[in-house]
Formats: sequence, structure tokens, C-alpha cells
Amino acid sequence: MPIPLHITVPSATTSRVVVNVQGLASTSPRSFSPRNEKGGALSPEGPRGQSNTLLGGNLQPSEATMAIRPGQNAMSDAVTISKGPGLIRRLSRGAANKLTRRRTSSTHVECNSSSGPVIMRSRSESNGTLEKGRDSLDLRHDENDEEAIEEPSDSTVDGLTDDSRNSPGACSSRPGGEAIGPAIPPVLRKGSLLTKISRKKKVKRTFMLDVDTAIVSWDPTKPSKRFCVDDIKEIRVGADARNYREEFGIPAASESRWFTIIYAEYERNGRLKALHLIAPDEGMFSLWTTTLEKLSKFRIDMMSGLALQGEKLLRAHWRQEMAKQAASGIQAEGEEQMSLDRTEKLCRNLHINCSKAYLRAQFERANTDNTKSLTFPQFKEFVRLLKERKDVKDIFKAIASDPEAGLEEMKFMGFLCNEQGVDVESSRPHWQHVYAKFVRRSRSKEEVPGESRASRPSLMSFEAFSEFLSSPYNPVLLTSPREAQLDRPVNEYFISSSHNTYLMGRQVAGESSIEAYIRVLQRGCRCVEVDCWDGADGRPVVNHGRTLTSKVLFSDVIGAIGKYAFMSSPYPLIVSLEVHCSPEQQVTMADILKSTLGDRLVTEPLMTNSFVLPSPEELKHRILIKVKASEGGDESILSDVVGKDNSSALIATIGAPSLQASVPERSISTESNGAAGGHLTGTSSSSTTTDESDSKESSDLRRKRKHSNIVKPLGDLGVYVRGQKYCGFGLPESKSYNHVFSFSERTFENLCKDSELKLQLEKHNMRYLMRLYPSAYRINSSNFDPNKFWRRGVQMVALNWQTYDLGAQMNDAMFASGTDRTGYVLKPTQLRHSSHSPGPPADAAVRSKKEKKLVKFRVDMISAQQLPRPKNLGSDQGIDPYIEIEVFSADDKAKGVASGEGGLDASARNGMSGIGSPHRRRTKIIQDNGFNPIFNETFTMSLETKFPSMVFVRWTVWNSVDGRSYGDRNGALATFTAKLSSLQQGYRHLPLYDSNGDQFLFSTLFCKVKKEEVIPIEGVDARSGKVEALKQLGRSVLNRTIDRPSNTW
Repeated sequence: MPIPLHITVPSATTSRVVVNVQGLASTSPRSFSPRNEKGGALSPEGPRGQSNTLLGGNLQPSEATMAIRPGQNAMSDAVTISKGPGLIRRLSRGAANKLTRRRTSSTHVECNSSSGPVIMRSRSESNGTLEKGRDSLDLRHDENDEEAIEEPSDSTVDGLTDDSRNSPGACSSRPGGEAIGPAIPPVLRKGSLLTKISRKKKVKRTFMLDVDTAIVSWDPTKPSKRFCVDDIKEIRVGADARNYREEFGIPAASESRWFTIIYAEYERNGRLKALHLIAPDEGMFSLWTTTLEKLSKFRIDMMSGLALQGEKLLRAHWRQEMAKQAASGIQAEGEEQMSLDRTEKLCRNLHINCSKAYLRAQFERANTDNTKSLTFPQFKEFVRLLKERKDVKDIFKAIASDPEAGLEEMKFMGFLCNEQGVDVESSRPHWQHVYAKFVRRSRSKEEVPGESRASRPSLMSFEAFSEFLSSPYNPVLLTSPREAQLDRPVNEYFISSSHNTYLMGRQVAGESSIEAYIRVLQRGCRCVEVDCWDGADGRPVVNHGRTLTSKVLFSDVIGAIGKYAFMSSPYPLIVSLEVHCSPEQQVTMADILKSTLGDRLVTEPLMTNSFVLPSPEELKHRILIKVKASEGGDESILSDVVGKDNSSALIATIGAPSLQASVPERSISTESNGAAGGHLTGTSSSSTTTDESDSKESSDLRRKRKHSNIVKPLGDLGVYVRGQKYCGFGLPESKSYNHVFSFSERTFENLCKDSELKLQLEKHNMRYLMRLYPSAYRINSSNFDPNKFWRRGVQMVALNWQTYDLGAQMNDAMFASGTDRTGYVLKPTQLRHSSHSPGPPADAAVRSKKEKKLVKFRVDMISAQQLPRPKNLGSDQGIDPYIEIEVFSADDKAKGVASGEGGLDASARNGMSGIGSPHRRRTKIIQDNGFNPIFNETFTMSLETKFPSMVFVRWTVWNSVDGRSYGDRNGALATFTAKLSSLQQGYRHLPLYDSNGDQFLFSTLFCKVKKEEVIPIEGVDARSGKVEALKQLGRSVLNRTIDRPSNTW
């Protein structure tokens, strides 16, 4: 039963080999490949960088395996096996440089005690695009996928082609030479000579592959001289490894034999490393890459065995276990039985470490003949008992007329409409197609020999219904509409943005790498930052200046940006340049940008005499450069837009017939006197006193401006995103349609302390762009709460993507569903203004009090599946989980903003909620059950907010240290964060993520979500609402639990 492989011996033109682990489930995966001037090791923080107080880095997925992102959902009962190419494969020339989307850092489990990888990974399609995440399922193409839920064939099990079963290298572990795993050539098991390349030296080493532990070593006595196949992130060859080869001065003749393995070194906290190797010939090169492919694929398939409903992979596990027992002399050849001890060990290897008592109970139920050993049919029953979902069965019984017979189509459609909130009528053919698929799934499993299919009713079985609930057809987040148009000006969108993008770790001593750019672009980032400094050899470099961070060539960074700019989104990418280079190297930068990015680089306005920013739709597949203007560059623009001298010149300019029709309302505003340059008005007439005041103030502010050090060839590239130093809102350049102000978080917060300045700032952001970045004092690369700045209309709120703390989780959630995944989210109406849209003028919109809305929703916290296990927990210890649900809003902190019912209140003791203080509630503790704990608790949340679209909900899984008290200093086990407006209603399996933002393979939370219609607060009896809030506060104080972990963000 072979694994289909699509690998050929590489030629000189081969692009690369990519480790694309087949998607057992998908969400938004990432990829990493080390690339820096020093070579070798990468960030000590691992793929997402630092662990944080909430999510400690000490997790070991023993009760849960981590799914093979971008995306968003891992389901334990319906892991579908892809039928596409294998893990390592060639890409077409047109997609030669596409990476997998999110290679993740795993919580580590020793290879020799695990049956396979524990990380969620994605695979790239042959055209280089990424497999869609579960929650981003494109239903438009679904009808053509007839086999989407079919059980994998035998070919996905053994990893061998039919021709290879009898080859000299095949692993024959059973009588008759039947292969249990992939074919491992003897030369790789015994060791083969490869040339290991580093910056310091070239040495020949003997590399060996241990098939039982899946460990590759070149010095077995030293842990640092080995890695596990499961920990490989990517293998690069050919053109994609060329930068490494050239950096180390290796001749081009070696390119066809060069391969770079990127893996996570878990003995050093998940540190990424690059191993550069040259094979002695192309045959040995192919042998290593294809063998690693087969072994990795086989181990992934084996890990999925207990997640699938079919028995093919279960039989593979059984055969492998029988072979081990025969080889170790536990039982004679031909005897096929499994004792309780061996069954417990197999479950541990599959990361199903529930309590021994629970396993023993299921073992005894399956062992009907009381022989204390399981036969294969009994083993199948044992697995069925483990997988039994009583919580789902209760739902099935409630909706099916005859649960034993199955679920009728009419009842299924009613379930979708009434419980799941699906508009069935608008897409009935699609849902009929889905129902038919799962009915076929039911039939294929229950077929009885000799029985005609036509004689059986077309009903959905309980197993198929359970699979549907955890399938891509039941996503957690909203999917993209069929016709999505981002046709508003760019300034009316929130834009997914990154700060210090080049860093893989901390701001002071982290590693700079092009891999950081690749990673964020694959995850949908639409604004990246490039800090440019003079290189010693005349070539500009990128790093965090005046720190201990390493350097990477500017040309390499722009090359990576050019390759991956539109991998995850076709909408415009903004490259924010922070320039510290000499004039000569600035000219070099401009040349590199033009030659590398070509026609995709915007070098002139799309339309002349139009002073409004284009829409994302108009800028599809285009790259914008954010850079300050050269000296005098501002004047040439401003003279056409607002005039050079004062507001009188502005009025004269907009009165000219040639500009009257083309200049929108936003570009014809004048200024009157204000705290820092005057507040913006919406009219073109003002008093003489105001004009004189503006003129004097503008003149004073002009004298404070610094001269630009940007050369004209580089400054001219700032067409639509022209950087402008903030000197106040009184200068004419603060109203040029293409300017952008950049603020650090502290400067921004200080501005907002002045109420008049805050109004001017909000008005500015209705019409023009602004970028905000973390304080320089965040030396550990932590993040702020982005809601602070989104609520002020800031478009580019740049975060440290290498740190997966609360800020990063909220940013992920903001851009996680539907069209939001493009990296552009339309701002709420009250935060944007369009001259061609009906509504109040910008001044009125800013100064009018924003209307509060009442947001209410309910979460039934039903159960959890295969929760992760803390690393420091003994193998015989169970975990005692509980769940916290937090609600974050964008409103100022105050009493009575949010309230809730159900569970235990773990919010601030003073009853305050809002920015920096979420409303938090938690479930009871379930003792000694991390495998399938049942909570069955209902939470009702209510909050008053001005920004309903900026309400976020976070689920956090904790472990009680003693089974009775709340809190765990070791950090949370897992989290999931979602924007409330993006959440689907009904029964959903929520995916769970670790401290690096990597998704667990089988760990999920099963919930029912019910959202009420958002209504204006005036429509609610305010008095009764306040009384209820006071009552709730009293109950909270009385029911409050004392021991609560502190969260530092």
C-alpha cells in the first residue's frame, strides 16, 4: 500500500524541495528558513519568538498532538488526509519560490516516544499557493471535490510504492517481508558521507538515519548533533538555497547536490537551525530527500490513525505494534494480541494520555472474552470507545426523528438554519451536496456484503454527523463572500502591519532574517518595515541599528518581499522604509527596489489630477513604498494640492476650475486656530483672524521642521505613502492626500491626553494614513492592546509578530475571517469618512458623541478534546483543566461596561472593564481528565460599547495545580481568540494554539455560540440595565475565587 510520491532526481534547474506536511487539518501555517549574514542558527525564541506570561513555553503535547495554520481549525474527529503530492516535492518554475505558509514551532516530544509529529503544518499546491485553512473554506469550489471526505486509500499508509516493496532498502519487519514503514535504504541506516558546510569550515561527516526513532545524527553522543524528522520545517535546494551557497563561497557546480535542512532544536527552546549539506552525487542527494519525505509522510499518517473513522490506519498501527512485539520476543510470530500495558504505551505514543483508570475501563469493555489481551476486532472497538462523543450524540438524538436509522435531509437543513445560523435557502444546492457527501460516507462504512445500495435509505449516520461538525463545512469563522470588492480608499481600512519585521526575536539582541519577512507575508501582513543602514562593502543592510542584532542584505530582503508579497493576499503591500543610509547607498536602494520589484512597484500616480488615495482593488498586486520625501519633494506635491503659503493660497487653489472637480472634500479643508496647529474644519471660508493665526502658526512650525536627508531617486518612490514628520496639524503638508504620520505608542498616548488634539487626530485618520508602532522600551518585543489605536482610526497598527501575546492574538483575530484575511478590514462607519458617501461631515462625525450599542452573546462551553499536557507533569499524572472566557472591548475602562452570568467571575475586583481590563469568567475544574472533559456550562455576556466590531473573545485553557484551586504559574495550556463579529453561531469546534501561535492537531473546545442583534443603548431600559449590573457586581464579589494567575502584557 504505497504513498504516492511525485519526486524526481533533481537537475541543475530544479528550484527546491519543500517540506510540506500534509494537512490533516489546516489553519494558517507558517514557514521558516534561516537566512542571515552570519548563517547557521536563527532566533533563540523560535518561530513566534518569546513565550509570555500567559502562554508558557513549557508545554509538551502528550494528551494532544498539534495539527499539521493559516487558518484556523483543527478537529479531532474529522481529520482529512490530502491526496495531493507528498511532503517534499518540486514546485513548478512559476511557483519555485513559494513557501509553506506557517511552519510552526512545536512543543517538543521525544521522537523515540512518539508515533509522529506534533505540529500543525500546511502543504503548498503545485502552483505554489497555500492550502486554505479550515475556516477559510471556499464554498464556490466545493462542488467539484467529490472525494473530499472519502477515507484515504491504502496508498497513504505504508509509504512504499508497489515496486519498492521488494527493494533492498525496504523495511521488512513482518514475516513474508511485508513492509510496516517507508523504505529506508541500508546506506542511510548505516551512515553515508556528506559534506557539512558552515561559515567557518567545510567538513565531511557520516550522517545516519534511525528509522525507529526518526532521528538523523552525525554524532549520536551529542544531542546538538542530531535532529528529529518530525522537527524539520523545510528542505531547500537549487535556486532557493542559492543564497546560502553563494554566501559560503561554494561553486555553482555543487548546486544540484546542495540541500539545506531547516529544523527546530528543542534542546535549546525551539531554536531554529540551518544545516547545509552537499551530497557526493545526485543519486545520494535524491536518496536523502526522498527518504526523509517518505518517513515524514508515514509518521504523519500514523499520527492520524485514531482521528479517522476508518480502519486502514488503525490496521497499520496494529501491524506495527505486532511487528515490535515479535521483534522483541514479547510474543511468538503469528500471535496477534495486545495487552493492557502495550495498549497504554501505544496511547501515550499517540499523545492520548488520559488517566490509566479511564483507559483500563475502555479496555475491559472492549475485551469481551476477558482474556486480558485485545485482538484486532477488539482493538477497533477499544478505539471506537475512546472516540465516542456523548456530547455530540445528545445533539444528534435531539434533532433526528429516528437516531438509530439516521438523520434525514430535511432535519439536517433545519439544524443548519435553526442552530447554526446558516442561510440555507441562498445556497440550498450546496448544502444538499454536502449532505449527500456525508451520506456516502455513512454508506461506505456500513456497507453489508450482498446488500444493494439502492435498497438502503439515504440518511446521515451519527458518525457522519459527528464528522460534519468537525469538518471544514462547519467552520468557526465566517467565510469569504462570493463577490468581495475592497473599493473604498485605502485610508478607510485597517491594514495588517508589522513592526521591526526583520527580527526573529528580541529588539536588542535578536536575529535579523529574510525568513521573518517570508513568515509575516505568508500570514497576510500588508505593511512590513525595513530599517536600512550603510553596509561596509557599499551594499545597504537591514538590522535594528545600534543594537546587537545581526544584519541581512537589503537586496535579499527586497528579493524575499518580491517573491512572497502576494502569496496570501492580492491586495497592495506597503514597504515602510526607515532610512539611515548615506546618499550613495540610498541611490543603490532605489535601484534595487526598481530592478527587483519591476512593474509591481508604484512609481507614479495611477491617475493624474486625482488627489484621493486609490482603493485596495485598484492597487491589486502593487507594492507601495513608504518613505520620506526628498528635500523640496513635498513642495512640488503641496503646490498642486493645498498651496505653499497659507489657507488663502489653498482657497485660491481649490477655486481653480482645473482642480474643482478632481479634489475631494477631504483635500480642500482649511485650518483654524488650535492647540497644535489648529483643528481641521470642513469649510473653505474662515475669518481673517483665523487666516492670520494659521499663517503665523504654520510659519512657526515650518521653522521647527528638520531638513530631509532622503535623495530624490528614493524619495520619489513615496507616491501614495509619503512619510511626513509630525509637527502639528497646522502645516499644509498635514493635509496632502498622500502623507502619513508615524507615532510611537507613547507619543500617541500623550497626544490623546489633550481632548482637542485627540479630536484632531481622529479627524486626520478619517482622511489620511497613520502608522503606529510599539515603544522602544519594549525590549522583549512585547505588544500593546491594538484596540487602543484602532478605536482612534489608525490604519497601520504595527506589532511585533514574533511575539504571540495578547496583542498579537487580537491582531490575528482582526484579520482572520472572510475578506479580513486579505489584510484589509473596513473601518467602522464612525471612524471613516468618504466624500462620495452620504453622512455627516468629518467635523460633525468626530465631535458628535459616538452612540453606544448593547452587545449580548451566549457561549455554551460543552466539552474539550485531547487537551495539551504541561511538560513538567509526570507520565502517571492527569491534568485538571478549566476554561476562562474573556471579553475585550475598545472602550475606556469604567464600571458597568461589561457584565456576565454563568461560571465564576474572575474579572477585576473593582468591577472595571474596558481597555486593559477584560471581563473574565471561568468554568469549574474537571479533575484528572484532559482527554474528553465535559463542562456543560453556559455563559451570558453583555457589554455597552461604541465599537461593536472591535469586541474580541478569548478562550484560555488552564491546568489546576492541585485539582481544586485556580491558577498555574507555568502559564496557560492553550488559547483561541476571535473577533465576535467573525464568529459563526451554533455548534463549533474551536481550534487551540500554543505559546508560539501554533495550532494543536487534535486539541479543540466544543462550544455553542449564540449572538443577539446589536441594538442602540437608547433602546434598552437604562435603569433596569444599571440595576442588573449592580446585582451582577454583587454576585461577582460573593462568588469570586481568590487564587487567580496574574497576566502581564
